[in-house]
Amino acid sequence: MLGETLLYHFSKLNMLEVNLKDIDIYELAGNVLSSITSDLNESIYSELNGKLSLAWSPDPSVNAWAKSEGTIDEPPIHKICINYELVRQLYRDIEAFCEYLESDLDKGAFDFWFQDFEQPIEMLPSIFTSEAHRKNTFIAAITWVFFHELGHLKQEHGYIRSKFLNYQVDLISECNIEDSRLIEGKAAAIYHVTEMAADFEAVDTCISELIRHFSGEDLKAAIYLFVCGVSSTLYRFHGDKSLILDNVPGGSHPNPLTRLENIIPQIYEFLSISDLHQHIGIVLDRKRILGICNQAATAAGLFWLRCRTEKPEIPDNYFLMGNLNRANGKEYLCKIVETWDGNPPIFNGGYL
Repeated sequence: MLGETLLYHFSKLNMLEVNLKDIDIYELAGNVLSSITSDLNESIYSELNGKLSLAWSPDPSVNAWAKSEGTIDEPPIHKICINYELVRQLYRDIEAFCEYLESDLDKGAFDFWFQDFEQPIEMLPSIFTSEAHRKNTFIAAITWVFFHELGHLKQEHGYIRSKFLNYQVDLISECNIEDSRLIEGKAAAIYHVTEMAADFEAVDTCISELIRHFSGEDLKAAIYLFVCGVSSTLYRFHGDKSLILDNVPGGSHPNPLTRLENIIPQIYEFLSISDLHQHIGIVLDRKRILGICNQAATAAGLFWLRCRTEKPEIPDNYFLMGNLNRANGKEYLCKIVETWDGNPPIFNGGYL
């Protein structure tokens, strides 16, 4: 039923050709996420005597948070809260991003960067209308945020953080990215590991649903817009801190590029399984998928730099190159692996 919900909202967007007002954005996001919440309660939580609640907040910050009530041994009582300002800002970012690509402002740069692709990839898939680009990318973004928060809950990250950091963590918030309180050392490593785990859960769920209901060129376009949406979301959550690259874990969340360097390999590993190609109606080898994902993430990154910051030049190492190829990337990942596999290990499996 979850897949049917996503398919319904995603496929209907090509039929809508209206400019969205703020209230329309809230309604669209509410319909999508409420339907997913209802489906999850019916298919999973009811069998566990638990409940998943979706709440909306008028707080003016760009934020989403997750909270688990009760103890780890009790049926899951989970709550995800989304700020109205988050969905409004994400849609406006995506709207501006699509206008940026349509303007061909940096066409020369994109043509140069992507000239080695064996098959050129459209900056915006022509299979969708202009308005559908915006809405499809937006739905991909908010759906990923929702499942990222659900990943925190399913894997009991509040419990994990409380256990390993020796202080109570009742609520997991994305707004900590902008918190002035410095998180470093072991605490930062624990935060980064759990954020990466939630990222993995969200990507796995979203890509699984896309391949269940899309095939051929439609699937390729849907994946492209999904990466555009996730990339835009990460840059928005990190704000001005998006330009600060991680040498060692610091703060509550990894840098957008660090997260994308993990997310994109996860996508092409998933989609390059040969047995999957017969089902999806198209052969997507790793090189092709990597090109699709890299172009989408690079376009979102350059948009953020050009249109959402005041930086006159592109910083060094600003685009995707692989975490192991990045300066101090191995040092950073060693700390992540050390924390993940610590004694005792952080993860003993999810609870749903």
